[in-house]
Formats: sequence, structure tokens, C-alpha cells
Amino acid sequence: MSHSVEDGSRFGAYAGACTLETPSKAALPPPVSRQLDWSEARQRAEAMLERMDLGDKEKLMLGVGWVPSNGWYDLKKFWYVGNTEAIPHLGIPSLNMQDASAGFRPYWGELVGTVTAWPSLLALAATWDPAATRDYAYAVGEEFVGKGANVILGPGVNVARVARNGRTFEYISGEDPYLGSVLAREYVYGVQSHSLIAVVKHWVLNNQENYRGDESSDIDAKTAWELYYPPFEAAVEAGVDAAMCSYNRVNGVNSCENAEELSILKTGMG
Repeated sequence: MSHSVEDGSRFGAYAGACTLETPSKAALPPPVSRQLDWSEARQRAEAMLERMDLGDKEKLMLGVGWVPSNGWYDLKKFWYVGNTEAIPHLGIPSLNMQDASAGFRPYWGELVGTVTAWPSLLALAATWDPAATRDYAYAVGEEFVGKGANVILGPGVNVARVARNGRTFEYISGEDPYLGSVLAREYVYGVQSHSLIAVVKHWVLNNQENYRGDESSDIDAKTAWELYYPPFEAAVEAGVDAAMCSYNRVNGVNSCENAEELSILKTGMG
């Protein structure tokens, strides 16, 4: 149901969401950056590597919690969807990663009722409201912290290309790279206001679910930079702590081992 402009004020800061009014213009607090520059980060990483033995390095490279089962894998009861072991003697905590398409994913039935079912990121995009997006992300992040997670596997920012893509509802860009750029920044700011790592995904051109492990998204550089890269670039500029590669191939090369695309993400943007 739509409300008139006259009664939209009762929605407060969210007068632009789900009403006929323009998006809210609430003053947003400046983002707080806690990131190191590349040179300092590399120095600290190299210093840590010198203190690590092979077993420590293996713990950082291998996930835990999933066990082989009937030709695939099952997640151990009540583990996060992604986990690494802590290394206490080096002060390295475990990574506790959880999906976030509409809030903390209740992977186990027992979690239903203990988490909030938030609107999807596509619904959030439909508000065209940066203030609402940051507040949404802050609140989702608060719930993640309460569940003991320290990595939120989002935001998903792929621009919609295939109308029937099964994951379009997870993506905050809709069909508009500019909209995705504006909102991706606010999502990252909101989530990382907590002690959380945001993970922008899926890099890149992950625009369909059917045959996602086999299909190749073929594209030229001009189109990629004008339409598909901007939301990712905005997340990087906002200081997103991590990125997740995608299932598909890009110009014939698997995304997660595509040296050209990974270089664009790491050095062309970061």
C-alpha cells in the first residue's frame, strides 16, 4: 500500500522508503577507517609469517567444519558456514563466516526464530536510500556480532544481467551500477562500524546460477568498467576488508584463478 506525501512524515528517517516521498536526506556520520595502507599491511604480514611454522600457515589456508558425506560435504552441527582455526600463540582468532543475503543465515532449523529475517538486498536497493542502507547494515552487523561471527559474507553487488538469475535478490545493485555503487559504500560503512569483516561478492560477472561452474561471461574492458565493475570499485574505496571470487569463468578463465581479473581487483581498484 502506498501512502500520501502528507502522511509520509510519520516514517521519520525512512520517509523515502515504501512511500511516495523522495529518499531521506538524514545526515550520515563520516565513516571510520581502521585499515592500514598497503605498505604497512605488507610489513606486518611479513613479520607475522616469520613467526609462523608450517602448521600455522596450514591452519590459515584450510577451512574446517565441513566433512565428506555421500560424495559431497556436510557441515558439522552448529558450525558457521565458513571457519578457520584460531592460532592463539600468535594472537590470530578464528574466522567465523556466515552468509548474509537477508541477515544472519539460519543454516540450522534450530536457529529459526533466533535471528531477524531482513528484507533482501534487492528490496533494500528499491528504497534508493543511502541512510536506510547504512542503518540496515549496521543493524545486521550488530546481530552478526551477537551470534559470534566476525565475517559477514556480503554485500553481494553484481549488476543484474540475466532476469531469471536465482541470486538477483541477493544483490544490492539491481540493474543500475551507479545505484549499486552508492549503496555498496553505505553497506560496507555500516557493517564495518563493528568489529566485522565485510566481503564484497561475487568477483566478477556472476550473473546466472544455471551452469555457473561452466559458463563463461565474456566481456570487453570498456563494458566491464562502465557497467559491472563500479559497485565493486565503490566497495573497495569504502575500505571493504575482503572480496569473494565467483563460480563462473570470465573470458574463458575460471574467475578464482583469473590473473587478469584478480589483478584488476587488487591493484586496479585496491
